[in-house]
Amino acid sequence: MKWEYHVVHLNVDYSLSEIEGSSNPEVASEKLKGSLSADFLKDQFPEQFQDDEDSEHPAIQISKFLNKKGLESWELTETIKLGKMLFLIFKREVNY
Repeated sequence: MKWEYHVVHLNVDYSLSEIEGSSNPEVASEKLKGSLSADFLKDQFPEQFQDDEDSEHPAIQISKFLNKKGLESWELTETIKLGKMLFLIFKREVNY
C-alpha cells in the first residue's frame, strides 16, 4: 500500500489574552480596570468590537474544511504543534 501526504499549516496564538476578549468590549473594559466602559469602547472602536453575525464559529469552519478533505479521500492522521504553528497531517492511499 502506498500513501501520499498533505500538510496544512495554521498559525495559532495560544495566549489567553488573544483567545479571550479580542472582540468583546466587556472583557476589554475589565482588562482596563473599568477606565473605559464597554459601551465607550464599542462606540469608539466599532471595527474592533462589531457584532459580526455572518461569520461562522471557528469550529464550524474547521468542520467544513475537514469534511471537504474527507470527500477528497484525505484522512487526518496527526496534528503537530511547533511553537505558534499547528500542522494538520493528512494521508490518503495512492492507487497506481
